[in-house]
Amino acid sequence: MIERMDLFRAVHSRRTNEIAVLTMSATLQYPLVSDHELDFDFLAFGMGHAGDFAMGLALARPERKTIVFKGDGGQLMSLGSLVTLGRYAPGNLLVLLLENRVYEQTGSQPFSARVDFDTLARGAGIQGGGTTGNGKIERIETIETFDEALPRLLTEEGPHFVICPVENHEYVPPTNHSEHAGRIRNLRKGLGLSVPD
Repeated sequence: MIERMDLFRAVHSRRTNEIAVLTMSATLQYPLVSDHELDFDFLAFGMGHAGDFAMGLALARPERKTIVFKGDGGQLMSLGSLVTLGRYAPGNLLVLLLENRVYEQTGSQPFSARVDFDTLARGAGIQGGGTTGNGKIERIETIETFDEALPRLLTEEGPHFVICPVENHEYVPPTNHSEHAGRIRNLRKGLGLSVPD
């Protein structure tokens, strides 16, 4: 099991110019370690769909790696998105599935212990998927293994769908999701795009 904040710290310490799409609990905790201009809080735009948005960014900006911190409960809400990821499989997408086996944002209700995200992702065609056939699914269960794998995950052709069993014993700030237009302007600026008034 990986402490969630340790995973966030590890990504932040090795990250350079990658886009990071945050959703649910990541929108509350990742900003405690990062204020990068390419951090994008996706929460307000549809629970469970941050991975779809990240895939769109990866397809639109193939020169830049896109990382999405995706909750397992959110993934269950958008299983169809796995099929789309298996079809288009952008090589610059890194999905970090934060597996805590509860619907944390709605009260931490547990879901079935029999859910197997590896099998779901394989069934959707992610392994070996896309035009390059480079799609990879893996499970990383310790922070040491994650630290070791991260340089490869940030540079190797993907997409990568990485299942990370996580727990949290650290502070979670209260929900504060406001000023989304400003967040979009910041992302556009970070990507070198024009920013409308």
